[in-house]
Amino acid sequence: MKRRIKKDIVLILLGVAIVAIPFLLRMKEQERSNRYMKAFEEEQNEEKQNKKDHKKKDSLLLQEGVIGIIEIPSLDIKYPVFEGADSVQLNEGIGHMTNTTELCGKGNCVLAGHNGSRRGVYFTYLCNIEAGAKVFLTNKSREKHEYTVTETKVVNPYDERVTEPTAGESLTLFTCANHGTNRFVVKCEPVKETDDQAITEERSQ
Repeated sequence: MKRRIKKDIVLILLGVAIVAIPFLLRMKEQERSNRYMKAFEEEQNEEKQNKKDHKKKDSLLLQEGVIGIIEIPSLDIKYPVFEGADSVQLNEGIGHMTNTTELCGKGNCVLAGHNGSRRGVYFTYLCNIEAGAKVFLTNKSREKHEYTVTETKVVNPYDERVTEPTAGESLTLFTCANHGTNRFVVKCEPVKETDDQAITEERSQ
């Protein structure tokens, strides 16, 4: 009887561990993502203040190559964007496809994110996004562009239309679908010029 009770306790503890470990890993990675974004914002503030004789210190931002931040309020998504979309970048946040337009640039900017990663939520719930949803993208030049979702679709993994260049500014987000056999794609178009962009252009004149 005692053996059975001990066995039951061990099974219960194992069950709790199986449920808790992925949750704890995601919490840890969310904290890491928050540090990336904090370092990114602090770097922006330093540039904005334009301090003389300021020596840049090696920071998390410089080491890991954060190039921006993506926000999707309706899905409670806010993650750092890294240059490149290999496993290294996608394990830390959202990756920018290097063969596409730079963040907030003219053309098709394509961002990829993991679906169902144990390290973070990332684009796991991207499939729940609806047409008209807002997406915000901030780059290293302090430009913050607002986009609206115009289309969602599922395509095959080799569909070149995902990274196809566009004449005007556009944003494309994608993640895996159907256990990796397809890609879920979100097409976004810019809404309007933001205050940060207006300030940047005014200073450049």
